[in-house]
Amino acid sequence: DVTGGYVSDLLSDVIAHAQEGDVWITLQKHVNIVAVAHLKGLAGIVLVGGRQPEPETVARAGDEHVPIVTTPLSAFEAAGLLYGLGVRGGKNPESVRA
Repeated sequence: DVTGGYVSDLLSDVIAHAQEGDVWITLQKHVNIVAVAHLKGLAGIVLVGGRQPEPETVARAGDEHVPIVTTPLSAFEAAGLLYGLGVRGGKNPESVRA
């Protein structure tokens, strides 16, 4: 189940701030994204900008049951689309609200 969303391309940032159940939007496509998603209990990974995951990434995602989807949209557009569908971020107490 998707319970929130997080957008970042820095693995250390995702480890520090993403929450369990978040869907993660990133342009990274290497195998380490699966390890981070699995570690944090993320709902899945959205690769933006038409990027395709590396073969090793696909294999590891299958092993770890981490869904990966791709989109030609930019990170900004993908986040906006998910927001429009009701996905929210900011469950982290350190999040800044405008």
